[in-house]
Parts: sequence; structure tokens; C-alpha cells
Amino acid sequence: MSSITQHVRRQGGALSYAALERGGFSRSEVHAAVRGGAILRVRNGWFAVPDAHHDVVRAVRVGGTATAATVAHLRGLWVLDERLHVRVPHSTGRLAAPHDRRSRLDREHHGVCVHYSTRGGLDRGSDPLTLALAEMFACTSPTANVLATIDSALERQKLDLGHLDRIRAYLPRSRRRLLDGVDPLSQSGLETRIRLLLRSRRISHRAQADLDGVGRVDFVVGERLVIEADGRAFHTGEAFEEDRQRDFELVTRGYVVLRLSYRQIVDDWSRTSAGILAMIARGEHRWAGRGPHAAIPASSPEPGDSEALADA
Repeated sequence: MSSITQHVRRQGGALSYAALERGGFSRSEVHAAVRGGAILRVRNGWFAVPDAHHDVVRAVRVGGTATAATVAHLRGLWVLDERLHVRVPHSTGRLAAPHDRRSRLDREHHGVCVHYSTRGGLDRGSDPLTLALAEMFACTSPTANVLATIDSALERQKLDLGHLDRIRAYLPRSRRRLLDGVDPLSQSGLETRIRLLLRSRRISHRAQADLDGVGRVDFVVGERLVIEADGRAFHTGEAFEEDRQRDFELVTRGYVVLRLSYRQIVDDWSRTSAGILAMIARGEHRWAGRGPHAAIPASSPEPGDSEALADA
């Protein structure tokens, strides 16, 4: 029984009878594993290990395979879409609720996005990551959110650049060019959204730029506008002090610093992006002949030091 459990777990946590038979397990072995509690029957002809992820089990219960943003979430990637995404055969009729096979699926009420598909691979509980990411283009809006998830996969080494060709092959020809917006240097979905805004307007910028005496910043737009995407929910203690010190150093040298929160980039992006573009339209991203100031000395003169003040 341990071997069948390990096999199902390696394949994502849930498999059909057909997939188990291809793996070398007879129906009598499957039934014995169910009786012994090694695997659980999720629906007719489908089985999962007891510790399978609940979203995989829910997708199987609906009548298909977990895909798109659901798989991305399972892999720990940057995802905003919280719906359950299920890929089903294109000819599928009745679908069940994710919590109860006896109830009919109500997509809006149950928070399920159904992907009708003519592609195979529907005999396991979740799609491979490359296929799942390709499926995201069919239902996730805006496209920037899909690219943010793919950037996240590259940054976290869940994918390498060679996998992009596999994703591209899954897409219709008319949509393959969308992958040109991927950037492996992006370290978060928040950065991707900012980068795509700047790229769409052909605004000169550097991502993950190193500035002397300050270190790496998320973006330098033009010559002096620094944008930092702050995705931390709780920002206190050493991290808070470090960021303020960096901001202080940048401002004293003449840079303009925008430190944007998660909420500003995700929930209020229309207003935030308009503000960034307005600053650029006013030329606040250029030195205008001034150039950066020198760094502040490590130790400044104490107030009241008349000799030092006289030299200032």
C-alpha cells in the first residue's frame, strides 16, 4: 500500500483509475488501498492520498483537474486570483460543487472558473506548471497579472527560461507574443506591474539598479526617480529603519523616491499609475542639469560647534 500512496503523492496527490493502471497498479490493489485507508475515493474512478491539498481534491470533485492560478498558488507563486480553476473535457456536461458531489456546481457562488479543454492529461489531479500558466492567459485579467506569476516562477526557480517555449507552445499563435513581456529579473508581482506600465509607455528605466552608497533599488526611472515596491504586510523594526535610511540617503542626494505599498499597486493601481505618469510628465525623473549630490559625511558636526559651523 505504501507504494501506491507514494505514487499518487508524486503525481500531485490525486489520480484516476486509468492513471493508476498505467502506473502498474491493478484494480484489486487500488481497492485494497482504499479499504486500508492508504488512499481515499474522491469521486467515481478517482482517488487521492489523505494529505492531498484540498484544492486538488476540490478540483477532482468538480469533475476535472486543478489548473491555472490554482496550480500557481499550490507552487507558492505570486497570484491574485483566489478562485478554484478546474480544467475539464470540452464535452463535459454536469459538474459538481467542489465540496459535495451531490450538489450541482454554481460557478459564481462556489468561486470556480471552468476551463473547457480538448487537451489530454485529465487523469491526474493537477496540471503541470507550464500548462497551468498557459491556461491563466484564458481567464486572468489584466495580462500583467499572468506575467507577474510567470516572473515569480522564474525568480523562485520553479521554472527556467527554457520552460517559456513550452508555455508558448500551449498558447494560440495569436497570444504567444504576450510572453515577450516576461522578465526574469523581476523579484515580485508588484515589480512586474510597475515594469509593464513603464514599458508600455516606452519610459526609460532600470530594474534592480545598483546605486553607489545605497545599494539595489527596484527601479530607477529616467535619471532620478526611484520607485520601490514594498510588498511587506508588516514593516517594522530593522526593516523599517533600513528602508528609511535608504530613502533618506537617496533624497539627500537629490533623488525623488516613491515607496509604494501592496495596496497602492494592487487595489488602487489606476490612481497610483496615473500619479507615476503625472510625475514623469512634469519631468521629475530628470536631473535638469543638476546631477546627484555628494553623500552626507558619516559624522556630521554637532550643533553649537562654532568652528564647524563657520566652515559650513
